[in-house]
Amino acid sequence: MELDDLKSIWGSIKEEEKFDQNQIFQMLKKKSSTTIKWLFIFTFCEFILFIGYNLYILISGKSLFANEVKTLVEQKTINNYEIASVLGIVITFGFLVMAFRYFKKIDLNQSVVDLMKNIISFRRLVNLFILFTVLSLIISSAPFYYELGQSIYLAKHANDIKPLVENASIYGWIAIITAIAFIIIIGTIYYGIIYFLFLRKLQQNLKELREIK
Repeated sequence: MELDDLKSIWGSIKEEEKFDQNQIFQMLKKKSSTTIKWLFIFTFCEFILFIGYNLYILISGKSLFANEVKTLVEQKTINNYEIASVLGIVITFGFLVMAFRYFKKIDLNQSVVDLMKNIISFRRLVNLFILFTVLSLIISSAPFYYELGQSIYLAKHANDIKPLVENASIYGWIAIITAIAFIIIIGTIYYGIIYFLFLRKLQQNLKELREIK
């Protein structure tokens, strides 16, 4: 009888542990789904605001740049910058679609391994989105600020006897470096405060999932 009692107690302990692990899994699943949902909502609001601003510019007949800036930068460079902005909108929309798909995946019944795979894949997607956003902004704005820096310098030295083309080129590169530094600082603050908070929550969920795997 004593051996049977011990077997019975051991069996009940194992079932209880399984039940507790299932509860933890469901909780982590819900937390992960909620995190992705809020990240989707935030990016969607950001997307709508960006679209709304561009529609306002288009309907009102205004321009993204002041007339003074247009006189300092070639129209081709401005057009390329605007094309890059449209491409950024398309990529953001694609990210929203993918984020919604991951949200729906996590919301379905799945195993611990599948949930871990989806969280890892989603984190990679967010990192790629952030990297693309920052790099595309740097690449698209570099020619614009280079020409702007050159033109401002030449305008200030228009009455000089000897043209200072080399110095103008240096000022163009200074403008690029300044713009890139500004983009990196603002990008780090913006994405560090918002997106990385979501990513840290998902990383914590992933760590807990590995412990119960």
